[in-house]
Amino acid sequence: MIDTRAQFYRPASFGETVEIETRIVEWGRSSFQVQHKLYKGEALAAECREKRVWTVKDLQSPNGMRSQAIPEEVKARFA
Repeated sequence: MIDTRAQFYRPASFGETVEIETRIVEWGRSSFQVQHKLYKGEALAAECREKRVWTVKDLQSPNGMRSQAIPEEVKARFA
């Protein structure tokens, strides 16, 4: 995860029932954006976005990972 953002419209407390919708809203070569919407009843209580990068192990890299193009078969599973 390289970026997250959230906007809150209504409070929600522990124990309350909420509904969360999640979908991928944008595909890049090696990254994708996920959108979450949290509802209390019919009211939108929060919207969140996160940007994630598809990574693979890279033993030659100091942090042990590198980005890679997202395989088309992975994208197809979300269509």
